Parts: sequence; structure tokens; C-alpha cells
Amino acid sequence: MSEEKVAVKRKRVRFSTEIMFILSVVFCVALSVIYLVRYNNIRNLLQREAELRDRIESLERENRHLKQNLDTLSTPEGIERLARERLGLVKPEELVIYTINEKNEPVNPPPPESETPAAEGFDR
Repeated sequence: MSEEKVAVKRKRVRFSTEIMFILSVVFCVALSVIYLVRYNNIRNLLQREAELRDRIESLERENRHLKQNLDTLSTPEGIERLARERLGLVKPEELVIYTINEKNEPVNPPPPESETPAAEGFDR
């Protein structure tokens, strides 16, 4: 009977130091790979966050600028300035003088009438 107990004991696998070392190395490599993947993901997310913050700041600046333009152009003076500069409209009692360049072409030609809406109080 003692021989049977010895046989059973011999069948048990004991981890040798080499196997433990190899398992430790594999475990450390696996942890390192997981750490590097997570680190890379975090770095990419932080970079994306910085880009989005810059984009938000840019859009907020543009929004403030557009609100200022809206406030300026919603006044009667702003509407008149816009009609004069962009549409080339003048008041009925005003005289318009166009300069001509060397090629006999107007420097600031008026826009075609089909594209310009008529503004109240202004004539061409």
C-alpha cells in the first residue's frame, strides 16, 4: 500500500522554478501590453479633447462676431451701409460716379439687377 501512495505522489506535477519564471515573464508581458494599450487610448482621448476644446473656442469666437454683426446690421444705419456697400444702392437725390480703369471697365460695377432685391427708400 505504501507503494501506491508513492505512485500517487509522483504523479503530482510540481512547478519548477523555470516554469514559474516563464509564467511570471508571460504575466508581466501581458500586463505591459494591457498598460500600453490603455495608455495609448487615454493619450488619444486627451488629444481629441484638446482639439474639441480648440474647436469650441473657435466657434464661440465666431458666434460672438456674428452676434456683433447682427446687432450692427439690424440698425437702420447698418442696413443703409450694407445696401450702399454690397448692393450699390443710392438714395434718389444722390449722384453716383464710377471710376474707369485703363481697359475702360468700371472698377466697381454695380451688381446685376436680377440679383439685388429692392430696398425701401433706395433707387438705382
